[in-house]
Amino acid sequence: MAEEAFRLPGSPYEVLVNIIVAYGTRDEAAGPGDISKLDAAHLSSASRNNAFLAHLGILQGETKRVITEQGRDLALALGRRDREGIRQNWRKVVSSSEFMQNVVSAVKMREGMMRTTLQSYIAQAAKQPKNKPVMNGAGAIIDILRAAGLLKEEDGMVRATFDGEADLPESTQQEVSESARVSVSAGENPTVNIHLHVRCDADEIEDLAPKLKALLRELSDPLA
Repeated sequence: MAEEAFRLPGSPYEVLVNIIVAYGTRDEAAGPGDISKLDAAHLSSASRNNAFLAHLGILQGETKRVITEQGRDLALALGRRDREGIRQNWRKVVSSSEFMQNVVSAVKMREGMMRTTLQSYIAQAAKQPKNKPVMNGAGAIIDILRAAGLLKEEDGMVRATFDGEADLPESTQQEVSESARVSVSAGENPTVNIHLHVRCDADEIEDLAPKLKALLRELSDPLA
């Protein structure tokens, strides 16, 4: 039996946000017809995204789509532009989707992918043709994972993050940055202090320890 295709969203991330907010912040927005009147998202856009939003647990119902409790929490965060709320709620949504988790795993395994390459990968993994709506949907998947703090993008390259580092508050980012700098103390015999900030899981410490010791020995060797 052939594996079933995954229904990607048919619109960019910004349109998805409009649809979710329309469903979740207004009690009367109970179906696609209501959304087309209440929001900038057109009826066709809402209809082509309903299956995807239902898969993620944001919507429920068959003939009449309504927002779930989880979807409403996300909608409220999106409507308020609450960055931390958006990140946390998207993470909850993504955690229930094996497909979305597999996308993150693919980026981790490849240590980063160009955005266009990742879009093609997502379309292929979803068993969808690489037409404009599908590629828009693949881009929306990337942007959802970025909003969740699971991926980050720079100069067209998409990489996995560690514990949402891309969405850390500015003060925290500054603290991490400072800890990775090299400082030189003045004086007749100046010394160099190297501050390392290491991110790892608990089960990685055992393998990491000998590597750190070897690095320290190399840095301490005056003949190196």
